[in-house]
Amino acid sequence: MEIARRLTEIKQRICQAARTAGREPGEIKLLAVSKTVQPGILEEAYEAGQRDFAENRVQEWLTKAAALPADCRWHIIGRLQTNKVKYLDQRVTLIHSLDRLELLQKLQEHGVRRDQIWSALLQINIARDRAKTGLLREETADFLKETVAYPHVRIQGLMTIGSFEADRQETREFFRELRSLRDDLVKEFSGRITLPELSMGMSRDFEIAIEEGATMVRVGREIFGER
Repeated sequence: MEIARRLTEIKQRICQAARTAGREPGEIKLLAVSKTVQPGILEEAYEAGQRDFAENRVQEWLTKAAALPADCRWHIIGRLQTNKVKYLDQRVTLIHSLDRLELLQKLQEHGVRRDQIWSALLQINIARDRAKTGLLREETADFLKETVAYPHVRIQGLMTIGSFEADRQETREFFRELRSLRDDLVKEFSGRITLPELSMGMSRDFEIAIEEGATMVRVGREIFGER
């Protein structure tokens, strides 16, 4: 019941943030970040109506995906090692952390073998944080051009992780810059791509992210408590 209550509160906050920004709440998808959370607790979230779960590590995802119902939608949000790509299958809805050519190539190879197209987001290090991975803003257009040669990987949008040292205004500016980058890319590619998804915002800043255009927010602590 505690998990259900927390989910309800988060959804109410999402609705309020969306309305503040003049957006429809239905435009925003809540991802429950389930890192280190036991499957039994995730089942509580499932019973409360949650279907989108986000995992950092492939091995942990494999365990939980086997334990939870088949209609869960799984998102890989942590840095994806190339030697773990072989474990991915149709249960993965979206890969949020495509950040380098080597990973793009490996996803293409695995997609060919499985006859599967992976949906992915480009991870952008918009804050230029040396502690984080991701493409820099000025690298993104060239990398996006590269993806055209890899038809088993479909780019759906952009993802970023805000800087933990940033204050609320700095965080807002980072999110605004990601949205601006997305809009610039769509213009540059003249309708050949749409990039509808912006994955940004976590427990401490998801409302700011929604106000700045996020379509997906990744919330863990506010649902499952401290790890």
